[in-house]
Amino acid sequence: MCYMALSGAILGVILLSVAGQVAGSQGEGTWLPPKKTSCDLHPAIEARIAEDMKFFDEQGGISEEAATSVCQYCDIENWKEGGEEENCNKPQRYLIQNGTVYVTNLLPTDKTGSFEFLGLLVELYETSQVYSLPDVELTWWHGDNAPSYTVVKDGKSAWPYGSGTPAVVSWSKWKENAVLVVPYSGAFRCPDDSFDALEAQITGIAGIPWEERKQIAFGRWNAFCTHYISWQKTEDGQVMKCPRTHVSNLSFARPDLLDAHDLAHGHPVPLHKQNAFRYIVSTDGWSISSKFDKYLLMGSTILRAESTRFGFYYDAIKPYVQFVPFMLKHSDDLIEAVEWLQAHDAEARRIAEEARRFALHHLSRQARLCYLFRLITELSKRVRYKPDCKRRQMCVPLVQEVKFLASHGRSAKACRYSDVLIKYGDVDPDGQGAAAEKWSMEELRRLHASGRAWPRDDRFVKELGRLSRRR
Repeated sequence: MCYMALSGAILGVILLSVAGQVAGSQGEGTWLPPKKTSCDLHPAIEARIAEDMKFFDEQGGISEEAATSVCQYCDIENWKEGGEEENCNKPQRYLIQNGTVYVTNLLPTDKTGSFEFLGLLVELYETSQVYSLPDVELTWWHGDNAPSYTVVKDGKSAWPYGSGTPAVVSWSKWKENAVLVVPYSGAFRCPDDSFDALEAQITGIAGIPWEERKQIAFGRWNAFCTHYISWQKTEDGQVMKCPRTHVSNLSFARPDLLDAHDLAHGHPVPLHKQNAFRYIVSTDGWSISSKFDKYLLMGSTILRAESTRFGFYYDAIKPYVQFVPFMLKHSDDLIEAVEWLQAHDAEARRIAEEARRFALHHLSRQARLCYLFRLITELSKRVRYKPDCKRRQMCVPLVQEVKFLASHGRSAKACRYSDVLIKYGDVDPDGQGAAAEKWSMEELRRLHASGRAWPRDDRFVKELGRLSRRR
């Protein structure tokens, strides 16, 4: 059974119904478990957090001036004339204070409908309801790749606005970049074929016996090649060929081993049916594959094209333990890899089973929330100021923003909100009373529609400093 996003109208009825039930029981007392203050991660995933924090340790931490310098990225007064429209659509800023997550800018309405944007927003809200979060400020960079502005060369960031580099998070990064890597939450939780949806079907997915799976390598994708492939070389010293087109050519040459094509040359096969094959081929898209996490659940052996990009858990998976690499020695070595798997069937099965065990233990929603909590906790230790909504021109409680996105426009159907809103939204005090009145659905609709909800908090903080000195 696939997850289906509830329509805004249906979700609204459910929320009102549940809210009424809760309100009716308030006199008897509504008990909620205390928020967690600790959790455990896979050692290699925990080490990734520590590795990403080294840049900020060497920088000497993060000042408020650095945190608000991201506001300079969008010149809202001249955004049409100066070509700033793209800049004003990328960063989503968050401030966490006393355990509550706030958004301190709002993206234009037409930029909020993708699950890639929505997933982390919803997952961060759920994290704040499960864990006690420390005060911190960070920016979620909405895009397939980490920004070039945070590239690190010779120990220094390319951040162009002075004051040090702010805390920026992205779902994909490469070694020479200062972003903090976070889960690709949109792919994990939003689509009908999300990781969470497939995990809920794990009994059926695991039900296809290994012996009944076709002993060839399968893959389907759109045909394109991301920009950084041309910078990669295989061990023979040659520039790596584009996996998504080259693997299709190999499939035509060796149909006895491969059925891995772009959709112009191969019929589509739903993700949950791809476990009919013993081996599944995975390549990067514009950055890390949004399907790779899901492939780990399938019980098939994953063949993964080499890449310089990685996700939050990639340090914890190893070649020939959870996957088999290709385009490592040369661009045609996928043929050798499949032949090896066919000749070592017991080993291939072991790799497939280990991949699934890893995914179930370390990529579940519970594990992802733990990761975000641990990342935010470590980041808070590098912040050299106290994040405070009084020093920001806009502080919308995240619960209000989630409620808005769950009931308006394309975003209402782009992710599954009901599980967190029904469970937490109706009893969250940050979505009631004065906060709900100030940041009403109509006010949020107006601000999103304006496309200009980008406060220049860098200037605001400087003005507060000048006023303070005059006193």
